[in-house]
Order: sequence, then C-alpha cells, then structure tokens
Amino acid sequence: MAVAWSLVEKARTLLAAEQGAVVKDWGGRLPIALVYPSPYYVGMSSLGLQSVYRLLNSREDVVCERVFLNLGRRSGDLELVSLESQRPLTDFAVVAFSVSYELDYIHLVQVLREAGIPPLAEDRGGWPLVIAGGAAVTGNPAPLAAVVDAAYIGEIEEVVDTLVPALTATLQEPPDLGALSGVPGVYVPDRAASGSPPRPVQRQWTRDLDRWPADTAVSTRFTEFGDMHLVEAARGCARGCRFCLAGQIYRPLRGRSPEKVLQAAEVAVNEGRTIGLLAPSLSDWRGLRPVLENLVARGARVSVSSLRADTLDDNLARLLVAAGNESLTIAPEAGSQRLRDEIGKHLDREEILSAAEVAERHGLAELKLYFMLGLPTETDADAQAAADLVLEIRSLFRRRIVANVAGFVPKASTPFQWHGMAPTAVIGRRMRLFERGLRGSAVDVRAESPRWGRLQAVFSRGDERVGRALAATIGYGRGQVEQALREAGVDLQAAAGEWPVGSATPWDFLEPFRRGTAGGLE
Repeated sequence: MAVAWSLVEKARTLLAAEQGAVVKDWGGRLPIALVYPSPYYVGMSSLGLQSVYRLLNSREDVVCERVFLNLGRRSGDLELVSLESQRPLTDFAVVAFSVSYELDYIHLVQVLREAGIPPLAEDRGGWPLVIAGGAAVTGNPAPLAAVVDAAYIGEIEEVVDTLVPALTATLQEPPDLGALSGVPGVYVPDRAASGSPPRPVQRQWTRDLDRWPADTAVSTRFTEFGDMHLVEAARGCARGCRFCLAGQIYRPLRGRSPEKVLQAAEVAVNEGRTIGLLAPSLSDWRGLRPVLENLVARGARVSVSSLRADTLDDNLARLLVAAGNESLTIAPEAGSQRLRDEIGKHLDREEILSAAEVAERHGLAELKLYFMLGLPTETDADAQAAADLVLEIRSLFRRRIVANVAGFVPKASTPFQWHGMAPTAVIGRRMRLFERGLRGSAVDVRAESPRWGRLQAVFSRGDERVGRALAATIGYGRGQVEQALREAGVDLQAAAGEWPVGSATPWDFLEPFRRGTAGGLE
C-alpha cells in the first residue's frame, strides 16, 4: 500500500521536532508497529506508550516504530504511517496496539480495516501478527478475542525478553501461536471453538521499578503537556476504590527511589523544562516531599498529578507553590459520606474542606474537583449532597473552581464489575440536579455526556461478540456501532445492566481478578 507524499512530509516534520526518536535499519530485525489508536498529540502524552517504545527499541533484534490514528491534535481523517520510516502498517510483521480506553476498540478495528489488514484474526492467516495490551485489555481482553492473535495482560518490563523471541518464533512458516501461549501474561484466544474455558492467565507486574526507566523517552512540544518531562514516581494504589480499574490492575503499590526519580528528572532540570511527576496516588509516595524539596532548591518547576485531600498540609502546599503549581486537583467522587464509604473513597468531609482551606491559604489559583454520578446505591439526595459539598468548598476557596462530573461506568476486573450502569435518563437528571445546585456560585461545572457511557460499559464487560460487531459495522458512529452489536446478538441493556454478584464473566480466566462477593480480593 503506497503512502501519499504529503503524509510522508507530515511525519518527517513531526519527527524533526522530536528529541529521542529511534530510527533503525530494518535488516535482520523484527519490525513492530506500536499503534496508539488516538491522534499523535494524545498518544505522545502517554508515558506508558513511551516506555514500551523505549523498552522494545533497547533490543538489538527489534525495530519498533510508532503509528497513530492521525498526525494531528484531534480525531479526523486517518493518517496511518509509521513515524520513523513512513511505512504502511502492512510492512510490519507485528502490529501491537496500546489501548488505554475501551472506546478505542472502535479505532483499533478502524485502523486495521483502513490499513488493508482484515480485522478478524481468522481472515488474516497469521500475517501480520496483531497483538494488544494496555489498561483496557488488561481488565478484560475478551472483547478483542476475535480480532487479535494475542493479548498481553499486565506490565511488560520483566517479560519482554521472553515475549520478543516468542513473537519471532510465532512468525515462522507456518505461523504457530503455540510459542506465544507459553509466555507469562499472554492470552491466546481459542480459534478451535472447543467450548472449553480459556487457559488461566496471570497478570504480570514489575517487582523493582528502579530497574526500568519510566520517564519521557521522546520529547516534543506537540503533546497535551507541551514539552513537560514526565517521570513516573510510583505505580499502583493502596487505596482500593471499588470503581477504579487502574487501582486494581496496577496493584500492588510500588514506588521508585527518590534517587532514581531525581536522576530521571535531571535532563529537564538542566534544560529548564517543567517536570511532571506521575502516579495513581502521588501523595502516597513517600519520596514526594524530599524530591520536591530537592528540585525546588535547584529552581526547577514541577507539576504534580492529582493528590489525596487527606494528605495536603501547609508544608506540602508550600512546596507545590514553590515548584510553580497554580492549580490543585482532588477527587471527592461522591458528595455524601455514606456514598464515599460505599465506593471505597475513604475521605471525610473535614479532610476535603481542610484541603480547600490549605489551597486558599497558600494562594493557589485554581481548584479542580472530580465527581461521579450514577454510582451503585446512589440516590438523588447524594447528587444534591455533591453540589452542597462544592458550595462548602466555595465558601472556603475564593478563587477559580472547576467541578468535573461524569457518569459511573462499571469496569471489568473491579469490585463493582457486577453493578449496572444507571439509565442515561437517571444520570442526566442527577447531573442537572448537580448543576442547578451550583447556579450563581461562580463554579465552572463541566458535565460529561453520559450517551457514550453505555457503549463503554458494554465494551468493558463484553465478550468476543464486541470485536465481531466492530469488524462488521458499516460506520463508526455510536448508533452504527450499537446496531452492529445488536445484530451480533448483544442485548445492550443487559450487557450494561446489573449482573448477579458472583456470576460468571467473560474475563474469569484472568487469575488475579476473581473477586469475593464483598468486593475485596480473595
């Protein structure tokens, strides 16, 4: 498949604006296309993608090149060309998708089809080999069982040296997926339709983060963070919110040593660039304060991801302001204490209000709040309580407040996996209650439309009919995808609705994710 010259020039222009891209000769190497099914601007903001790119290219026997949905900032016409050598996807032996969000399954199938690669594995004959990993896939790979040849479950650092030789062996003539099925963390769907349950697959996790670099590998100003240098400080979360996929699949909580984080940040300090410290629960990382103190003393600017309200005190706020932070993000998630306890978000009202007072006292310019509506056991009174909590925060914090609200979507591999999504009309009504409760308060309310939520729930908890439906759809709009799902035999209301607690799920073969009925780990 020929690549248009205008697309070649566009890719080369982006490549020229980067620092750290790896361009290799293909001779004698396994060519892997690392595909992020979103625009370049979004994909290059993903530290996970950058880490896998660095890891694969650290091997002499691999040439890994990046492919994005398109080479711009927003979704639009597909521009499927590898950035490094401007080749089409059909030139690669392995097409590896990194999928963070379930709705990107639509783009994944769209990419294969537009690249001239049959979306269904049974139609490909083993070339190229199509694999997928990432947060969404780790939670439940079953929706892609008809599409991918294999899925990777978990974190890749400690398995890459086993995985790459297995990929090479699989691609021999005739292709044989048996080599992949023995790799830890790899799920190979059963093409024989034997009816037997899939082989159990254990999620892989990296024991010692200090052995593996996890900071920006390729720098460019064309990202959501500008030219910020991202550094992973910790992975996993010890809090256990029952709705949160990331909090479950990245367990256990592991932190990097402050020395390794400072080492990773050194290039940004020397170049005068902002450092972005990332972790699911950054303020639970014991190295946060000493690292901030070190970087602030050297005049560095440091941006932090969201913090737990119960960890913010005057000393931490002083460090944040000294590091150049003007905004603070906290996520109460629910307005009433009862509901926060129910979902595992153990934050007291007093702790949330105290964080607002500290932010006001230290002159932070903006407070960002995150809430969910439609949570299990929620009532209209809980939605009103969320608005009331924001009003209390407003009475303490006089500057800009942004209140973000989204609908709850049940996720596979979480304690709330059997709970249903509230009807769209219910979520919409509670969003209106929330918004009305804040009228005249000078709070900027940003409500996410719940219309795509049902589809996301179907994808999150789906089986292989999801992939087959996407391969058959005549278009990629919500209505077209929902129609294709119905034609594939999926009852959308049942797929997104309440399931009996403890009932069988399409992802039961993922060993670490079997839950007790009380919502905890068995």
